[in-house]
Amino acid sequence: MIDSGPVVDSIMARLAQNALDAYEVFYTSSKGLTLEIKDGVLDVFVAAENVGLSIRALKGQRLGFAYCTDLSPGAASDLVDRVVQGTSSTDPDPFVGFPSPSEKAQPLLEQFDCDLATIPVEKKIDRARSLESAARSSDQRIRKVRKAGYNETAGTVTICNHTGLKLSYEKTFVTGSVLVVAEDGEDAEMGWDYGFSPFFDQLDMEAIGATAARRAISMLGARPLTSMQVPAILPPWVASDVLQVLSACFMADNVQKGKSILAGRLGESIFSPHVTIVDDGLYSGGMASSPFDDEGSLHERSVLVSEGIVQGLLYDQYTANKENRHSTGNAGRRGITAPPTVQSTNFYIKSGSSHPDELLSSVDAGLMVTDIMGLHTADPISGDFSVGAAGLWIEKGETAFPVKGVAVSGNLVTLFAAVDGVGSDLKFYGPSGSPTLRVSDLNIAGCGS
Repeated sequence: MIDSGPVVDSIMARLAQNALDAYEVFYTSSKGLTLEIKDGVLDVFVAAENVGLSIRALKGQRLGFAYCTDLSPGAASDLVDRVVQGTSSTDPDPFVGFPSPSEKAQPLLEQFDCDLATIPVEKKIDRARSLESAARSSDQRIRKVRKAGYNETAGTVTICNHTGLKLSYEKTFVTGSVLVVAEDGEDAEMGWDYGFSPFFDQLDMEAIGATAARRAISMLGARPLTSMQVPAILPPWVASDVLQVLSACFMADNVQKGKSILAGRLGESIFSPHVTIVDDGLYSGGMASSPFDDEGSLHERSVLVSEGIVQGLLYDQYTANKENRHSTGNAGRRGITAPPTVQSTNFYIKSGSSHPDELLSSVDAGLMVTDIMGLHTADPISGDFSVGAAGLWIEKGETAFPVKGVAVSGNLVTLFAAVDGVGSDLKFYGPSGSPTLRVSDLNIAGCGS
């Protein structure tokens, strides 16, 4: 990867020569590798390297923004000219600003695998093969592996601004994912699993493959239900998906615009007392972990809901300026092509004390929801949702038979208010994580009454 120092220093020097009130340079570079195995043979091999930077500049409260992937001296000079010109074509905004250097030291995180670049590609291909093999060997009814993939990324981020802030970090990440098909006669069902780690040797491909196979096998023979309202168990992968939808409600920009169900509800007890929700940009091994956010504010741990009571929101510098408060370190970027906005980091429900088997055994009749489809359609303002679902019917504390062809409906606030049990098995699926949740009642729409 290109050394960011000379490039960033050169652009900062050019920016300083212009009559700007404030400016910032965001630089990122990465190397990636994607492998996919099909029937034991390497089917996809993609190696990529990306580098680029973006600039924000302020003059008279007018924001200019520009980005490029060409870091040659001529292109960099043109980029500075473009961002300066941009400050004359936007409307004034008194809340745009950049953070100053923190008095605290940059947090030290274990998130860079120094050995990753030296591990032979053949060994990485073998790891992807082991993922497919683990899925196939779990059960003879696993007839197809649609996708067995390995992905790695090694990247660098550097942020500088006019206040003297200059921060940088390196990060590696490896992931494994698999999608399988189980067949029994004319019946066919799919199962999946996913895992990640900053470190190559900590990614358990065999466990990922076995879990995907188990999920597919468990759904063979699925049937519909009649419509009813029953207790439900939400395992970590489902609860994490629901929580990810809820996370948008905690973004300060959505609350300030009145586009959140939490607008005006700080300090209220609106969720179950069993629910504590945390956003932690420093979580060990987290997908979204890094020492600082995408505009240079140090990451921190924010308790947003404590035992059901809404305690706080997530802020970047812009939304914090609107309320004359400090950023919570939640500025995020989806690459270099746009300025930062408020984003959650490692967003999760704190573990409880119950083993997930205890939660299951406590349900006399209900549904373990193993899949939810279309959750992105939930209304972010009202929190209402109605989505397709599949799962396992529970009788006398044990799973009895698989269920599909049903829908579940309700409200995000009502759902998390109905949580009456929290497992001890917190697991992340991407940047969102949750333990197993037991919900006192869930509306199920089936094939009749």
